[in-house]
Amino acid sequence: MTIDIYDSLPSTQLEALSRLGSMLFGPGWIQARQQTAGVGRMGRSWAGISGNLMASWYGVLPVELRHVTQLSFVTALAVTDLLRPLVASPNSLKIKWPNDVLYDGRKLCGILVQTEALDDGLGIVIGIGINVTDAPDLEAYNTTALNAISREPHDAIGLLQRLDPIFTARLSNWQKDGFEATAQEWLARAYGRDRICLINHENTPVEGTILGLDGFGALRIEDHHGHIHTVSSGSVTYTDTPCS
Repeated sequence: MTIDIYDSLPSTQLEALSRLGSMLFGPGWIQARQQTAGVGRMGRSWAGISGNLMASWYGVLPVELRHVTQLSFVTALAVTDLLRPLVASPNSLKIKWPNDVLYDGRKLCGILVQTEALDDGLGIVIGIGINVTDAPDLEAYNTTALNAISREPHDAIGLLQRLDPIFTARLSNWQKDGFEATAQEWLARAYGRDRICLINHENTPVEGTILGLDGFGALRIEDHHGHIHTVSSGSVTYTDTPCS
């Protein structure tokens, strides 16, 4: 698959969306050695530090808009597939709902899925940011970088080349087999499944344990009374209290 590498871009997401809008349907990758205006989930800025992996996959997929959120989990599994052989403790890699890959509870990778309505289908852009050489300072998260936790140093260009076939295989399996297998694998690697989680759901604080994902990628939480809540948006936090 084509990987177009730029020395600097405002945002790989914006470049990929622009290509789809110009009828350049891919599939392909946009990678930048540096970003000056990167974006993350919910409009947050994403630090574009030189040496880190900043890339966006773009293409047109036969998927309903309501199922696009599933791609966050497909991508997160591909990223953990890539990273598990590289880090000192593979079992410390976990996926935090809905779109972060953590190592020992610290943010290592963020994922952002966006869409572009096209006459020939739904354009998809999937942004991936991996802290390779530097861990940015984030107010809401502790962070880490791959080269601080791996057995040997890695570079962003080589990592994306290795990620491409892994991601392609994950995407193909999702298209062929549906979301259920992806959801089950996500739960096996989910961050916080062994702890009590907290979320403000429908303006009411909910405390409970993770059961898994529904068919759209929403998080299912069982509270202390046995009631099941389905959370499609919001930020989940986790206590130090074990589930049992």
